[in-house]
Amino acid sequence: MTGVALGVFLLTLVIGNQFAAADKSVTRQMLGHDFLAFYTAGSFVREGRAGELYNLDSVRDFEQATAHAAGLEVGKSFGPWWNPPFYALVFEPLAALPYERALDLWRLISLVAVAIAIALLASIVMHASLSTRWQQWMLVPLLIVISMPFIQSFSHGQNTFTSLLLLTATVMLWRDKRRFLAGCCCGLLFYKPQLGAVVAAAMVLDLGWSALGGLCVTGCFLLLTTLIAMPGSLEDWLHQLPANVHWMQVEHAYLWERHVTLKAFWRLLLQGREAGEATFFTTALTWISEVAIGGGLVRTAIKSRRSSTDEKVRRDRLITATIATMPLLMPFYFDYDLLLLAVPAVLYATERISNPERMLDKDRWFTARWVALFLWMFVNPAFALHTHVSGSVILLGAVAITSIRRVSRADGEDAPILIMHPQRVAMAA
Repeated sequence: MTGVALGVFLLTLVIGNQFAAADKSVTRQMLGHDFLAFYTAGSFVREGRAGELYNLDSVRDFEQATAHAAGLEVGKSFGPWWNPPFYALVFEPLAALPYERALDLWRLISLVAVAIAIALLASIVMHASLSTRWQQWMLVPLLIVISMPFIQSFSHGQNTFTSLLLLTATVMLWRDKRRFLAGCCCGLLFYKPQLGAVVAAAMVLDLGWSALGGLCVTGCFLLLTTLIAMPGSLEDWLHQLPANVHWMQVEHAYLWERHVTLKAFWRLLLQGREAGEATFFTTALTWISEVAIGGGLVRTAIKSRRSSTDEKVRRDRLITATIATMPLLMPFYFDYDLLLLAVPAVLYATERISNPERMLDKDRWFTARWVALFLWMFVNPAFALHTHVSGSVILLGAVAITSIRRVSRADGEDAPILIMHPQRVAMAA
């Protein structure tokens, strides 16, 4: 009921926007600007200019010209190409179309991808228990569609929907112990290295050499594709990307409030969003917190193999902890990619649905943290901008730390609170 109410509220804003004054409404020209970087990369490949993918001047000039021709309201801003060079090949066919048509087609592709991901996640909930009701699995599409990361991803023209599909497929193969295929699928996530690194490490620790073999196969395929189709671009990425990141994050005021990393949290808290190098204290606190949380994840992943918890539950908890921890440890992770938290949220819900009569005090607080994070994401960008405190990082940290502790927690470790409603007692009888 709460989800439907929030959905109706958001739908009211969308409809009301159509009747607002032109100078006070959100227009098409304000949306989809992140797709400019994708369209530019595809155009460069199509025009034989792959060597300019990481040339900031070339990218800025092309994006500005494209935005002007399409009537976009971008001002003097532009978006650099951060991804590995092979990913630009994906957008080469789209670059053959005018920008507006390419954006519409990209949105259609993204919606198809997220629809498939939602169907897969909903199927996990459906099979959680014989008593699963439609109201439970329908929460998957409802809560995903009305979430702030979904709104951000769609309005920005981002690639988060395809990321969600790849991560969902990887997790389903991981849960089924299809080791080699899970590794192959996970390798595709490295088109955004910040999405694939931690997941790949945890999966190899859990599934072993076969998963690593799958990762290597996909990695070699992508490497050969890059070397053959775009010679020299890999060296450009390795050498120019650090300088481009420094130019964007250090030499200019940056959107630290939109990142959900520990690096961004300490940078925003101690120094604000203005230009400048990170101070010693910012760097030290970043490293200390990353080592503490990352080390905790590695330690519990290894320790969990000796846990008395059911193997399926243990693996789901490990996957939950890995994906929840991943954003915090990365140097670059925008808030719209938090849509990927739908995967661990579904796994946690599945565990709860499978055993509804057994819930610990810690599980009550864990649920509360998930709810708080979901709601806080709606207001975090504005709150963090004015206060220099990213509540999303704090709440995500609480979810991540609790998820890590749950991995190696034995099934009977704490005295459970039994939730036995009269109807359930009757059904049991």
